[in-house]
Amino acid sequence: MEDLEWKDSLVRILEKDPRYDARAYIFMNNAVSYTVNKLSKQGRPLGTRHVSGGQLIQGMLEYAVSTYMFLAPDMLRHWNLLSGRDAGNIVYNLIEEGVLSAGPGDRIEDFDCVPDLIYVAQEIVRRSFGNRPEPAGDPGPLPVIDA
Repeated sequence: MEDLEWKDSLVRILEKDPRYDARAYIFMNNAVSYTVNKLSKQGRPLGTRHVSGGQLIQGMLEYAVSTYMFLAPDMLRHWNLLSGRDAGNIVYNLIEEGVLSAGPGDRIEDFDCVPDLIYVAQEIVRRSFGNRPEPAGDPGPLPVIDA
């Protein structure tokens, strides 16, 4: 899809469904590509672009953490991507606009496999990077720099 077509599709989607930030749609479109590429590296032919709702959720969470690291849960929350169903809503809005496609057996309910994306993203961050160290204490006021 050309850049101008993508932007036009995004504008139409946001007019119909303003629940999600435009960046959430860009993120999900990138997460689909990430997931398809990851599956192709695991032996799935690259021409096979179909992924299940569960595979997409898993790939999306991995993509979020690899891209935003500790901030992944905050980014998902900021974009109102709180549950698997939210991700499904975005994917199905992209399908309705022809940006993505669905197989005959696909259903939006396939995305209900993860009721709390924020919690799962926090767990992935914790397992991937460990707990962030707590600050040592109040460092005091910032120094004043005279010009």
